[in-house]
Amino acid sequence: MPVRHTPPPPNLDVDLLRAFATLVDTGSFTRTGELLGRTQSAVSVQIKRLEDLVGARLCDRSGRSVVPTPAGEQLLGYARRILSINDEAVGRLVMPPVRGTVRLGTAEEFASQFLADILAEFTRSFPTVTPEITVDSSAVLQSGVEAGLFDLVLVKHVPGEDPGTTIWREPLHWVAKADWVDVMEGPVPLAVSPAPCLYRRFMLAALGQMGRSWEIRCTSAAVSALQAAVVAGLGVTALARSTILPGMRVLTPDEGFPTLPDSSIALVSRFGAATPAAERLMRFILDRMAIPHMSGIRRVK
Repeated sequence: MPVRHTPPPPNLDVDLLRAFATLVDTGSFTRTGELLGRTQSAVSVQIKRLEDLVGARLCDRSGRSVVPTPAGEQLLGYARRILSINDEAVGRLVMPPVRGTVRLGTAEEFASQFLADILAEFTRSFPTVTPEITVDSSAVLQSGVEAGLFDLVLVKHVPGEDPGTTIWREPLHWVAKADWVDVMEGPVPLAVSPAPCLYRRFMLAALGQMGRSWEIRCTSAAVSALQAAVVAGLGVTALARSTILPGMRVLTPDEGFPTLPDSSIALVSRFGAATPAAERLMRFILDRMAIPHMSGIRRVK
């Protein structure tokens, strides 16, 4: 009997995947073309070729910026992984090794969740690049990257309002000690970070909308200190879901605590052309955070 051979699946072109991933990062065909050295129409043709190849629409062009469709979201994780492996192989075998120091600032929330694994893998892949890490408040880091003191920062932000590429998002909850009881006629005792902390802003705005009075019982820029204050019963705070500890409970809208905006972390680079080392680390972080098991409690949409 003749042997029937199943035709092989199509190969995904690396150049098309790079155009697609860059378009998702920038939200703009024009900006993507500038970064890749192509015209806007050439980028559009590349995206159309990729859509024809996978048989699905990958980008929604109806809004002010281009965003991935559900099929595009699904492809994006694979695209970043393929690009990461391609670039690592080229970097090791073809291009001269990238050397230098990258000044990376990070908010505590991201450092405690993901940074150790990402940096361990990065230093194994690129041993001649040295990350120099600073953990500080998002406000300090944002000012620092704008002043050129950092190459990259990972900061809390409001998607669509603040600069940067959102790489991690999860629910933000009001929390208190497990046996805490709200005395409705009194002010809400709060444990907060110093202004202009984003979570502090969210909490005070929500309480103001509800007409609730409040008083600050604990102030600290360290998440661990706020966690300790809550467990000790000193006050109520807002924590990303993954940082809620045993001995705490989530406060609900039925108890008078409105739903808060999500907790989001963005990757922001300094103004101007990035150094080769900073560009390599930036791409590495974006690639790793696109992998499902590294992308937090909720995938970025």
